[in-house]
Amino acid sequence: MKPSEQRDLHSALWRSHGGFDLVLAPVLLAMVGLWLDTQFGIRPVLTLTLLVLGAVGATLKVYYDWRRGMDAALAQAQQARAEAAHLRAQTQSLMDERNRDRVPSS
Repeated sequence: MKPSEQRDLHSALWRSHGGFDLVLAPVLLAMVGLWLDTQFGIRPVLTLTLLVLGAVGATLKVYYDWRRGMDAALAQAQQARAEAAHLRAQTQSLMDERNRDRVPSS
């Protein structure tokens, strides 16, 4: 597998992890809650409580991961804009210098 294909696959897997977070955390915590409920004889109190906590926690994790990614993309875009502005200024400076050399003096 080429390095670019590996990078694309890794990127796709990283982006898809949110779905696993949203499903796996609540299910696992609900199972732990169900086990604890059977141990204490208070069914469905801990099952529902841990299910809700798992869903809220997973949702917050996905949101903050998304937010961190958006902040990184914004910083990268701002850096690219700054570099582009710098290159435009350099190009304009070179063009001005070239045009100044071409103009015949009287």
